[in-house]
Amino acid sequence: MQIIAELDSQHVEKLHLLEKSLKKSTSELIAFAIDEIFTKEPGPSEGQSAYQLMLQSGFIACMEDGADLSENYKDYLDWSNKV
Repeated sequence: MQIIAELDSQHVEKLHLLEKSLKKSTSELIAFAIDEIFTKEPGPSEGQSAYQLMLQSGFIACMEDGADLSENYKDYLDWSNKV
């Protein structure tokens, strides 16, 4: 298979450095990159990451509540820092 790709100057420079240092052709480097990406386990999705961050920060939490919480929520909350 032939691939035609446009690279910016930074990536062209990096490609040439990799070709020289690893003594590999462009085709071999592309195949290597594909194999590396293909074999790695996918990381968490953006939604999963956001959910985990909210759990860790305490943004998502739960609390014991009364059956009348929606009506009497002011009685359940700590207002001591709101003087």
